[in-house]
Amino acid sequence: MIDELLINIVLLSVLVELTLIAIIVVMQISIYKHKKKIYFIKRDRERCNELLYSAKDGYFCFVYPDQKVKDPQKDVLERCSRRLSVMLNLKNGTASSFEEVADSFYKTDSGLLKKYVNLLQQEGKAFEDIFAVKGGEQFVCIYGNRVNGIDNNLYCDVIWFRDISKQAKEIQSLEDDKQKIQNNYKLLENMLDGINYPIWLRNENLELLAVNKKYVEYTGAANKQEVLQKDLELTNNKGEKVAKRVATEVQKSKRAHKKAFNMVYKNRLYNFEVHESPYFVEDMLDKIGSVGYIKDNTELEKLKRSFKINQNNHLEILSSLGTAFAIFDVNGKLFFYNTAFKDLWKLENEFLDKAPDYLQFIENIRERKILPPVSDFKVFKEEETSVFNGLLETKEDLLYLPDGRTIRRFRTPHPNGVIFAFEDVSDRLATMRRLNELTSIQQGILENLNDAVVIFGANQRLKFYNSAYLKLWGLDENKMQDEPKMEQIILYQEPFFKNIEDWNIFSKKITANIMGSRKFNLLRDDNTNIAVSAKIFYDGSIMITYTVK
Repeated sequence: MIDELLINIVLLSVLVELTLIAIIVVMQISIYKHKKKIYFIKRDRERCNELLYSAKDGYFCFVYPDQKVKDPQKDVLERCSRRLSVMLNLKNGTASSFEEVADSFYKTDSGLLKKYVNLLQQEGKAFEDIFAVKGGEQFVCIYGNRVNGIDNNLYCDVIWFRDISKQAKEIQSLEDDKQKIQNNYKLLENMLDGINYPIWLRNENLELLAVNKKYVEYTGAANKQEVLQKDLELTNNKGEKVAKRVATEVQKSKRAHKKAFNMVYKNRLYNFEVHESPYFVEDMLDKIGSVGYIKDNTELEKLKRSFKINQNNHLEILSSLGTAFAIFDVNGKLFFYNTAFKDLWKLENEFLDKAPDYLQFIENIRERKILPPVSDFKVFKEEETSVFNGLLETKEDLLYLPDGRTIRRFRTPHPNGVIFAFEDVSDRLATMRRLNELTSIQQGILENLNDAVVIFGANQRLKFYNSAYLKLWGLDENKMQDEPKMEQIILYQEPFFKNIEDWNIFSKKITANIMGSRKFNLLRDDNTNIAVSAKIFYDGSIMITYTVK
């Protein structure tokens, strides 16, 4: 009985030990599993932390106590990321407080950031804004949001920090470029608005894209927006859209076109000329728009009509003159001639009716041996046609024809080209030669006289004198230049009459005796007695002779 009890006790003891061993093994297995789970949880946490650390964005986190398990932690934990501490160059690194983070920004931005964070913590209100870091050109985009669990348990409030300095500079650069473009656009708009005639731009559908202020005024619209919205076109007196019609032709031909039209503007009839020029929309060859403007030709048309009338009158006058005239246009074509021109150069009607050019005219008179002889005809032609390339003033020369005639030629600028005037001065030159010969003979006769002689023209200006006159009165020949008047010549005699009390009265007596053709004597201070005689000829000229007694 005792043995059975002992056996039972031993068996029970073994069973208990086995049970305890089994429990211990199970617990060890469970502990191992938990340790393994905790290990992987820690590894995952480390991975998450490293993942956050590797992110370009820094963060600052407010971690709250876990309400579900009644976390004994009562204070809110602040955590600063490694990236944030580097980004803001925080003195205490990841141990920095939010106050230190906020102090990294300028005072105004720091206060605003604190307000944002306060609203996030109190009301869970997310935010996003851009702030400038103190002491540099660094800009940070800060955005905050709340993190809750699946069970709606409040985990934390996170403020993210992203360095956008590069993007900010690019944005600022784009803003600057935008401002420059806007300024340039405004300048361009002001320039176009300052032009005193309408200007417009059309798209590929020939609809108005842009107009200037003058265009608005011509259409009577309130502003540019109304013009563009209603696509208001400029019309002629019949209400036809002249400009758009021209633009259609431009789009088809891809070339500039213009057209004149009449339009009533401010109760007055104007003559306008519309111009349209093509351009490629967005540089695409199949999209052609146009740029247009109108030019006021009202006064020009009046001037043209007036000029035409005056020109016709002028040509009628030239036709009736005995001087030979011809007008060659800017291209050298014969535009007008009178009968005297035809007769002077002995031209045929058949030749003139073909409106020959100037070179053909030169060739014609050369073939008939009327043209003055020249050594190099090619050079001569180039010199002759050069007047059509910008003659600015009248040119005059003499042409010595083979038949002995001398032609005086004038070449003068004309709105239509060049006026050529030809005058036969052969007789005049012959007369001048004869006159010069007579003058030379007369001068020779005077020089052979012993008496001093001086001759004045009808205008009482000096014409002739001899050497004896210069010697008698001690005059320099230079004083006799430029045809001095009689009173000046008599004044030159004053040094020889110093004893005369009143020279003016004395000189007037001399002049009166001369004009009266009277003989009189002059007694000079050097006791030279001079007999003076004057003779007035039929043409009004006066000869005065001085004879020393």
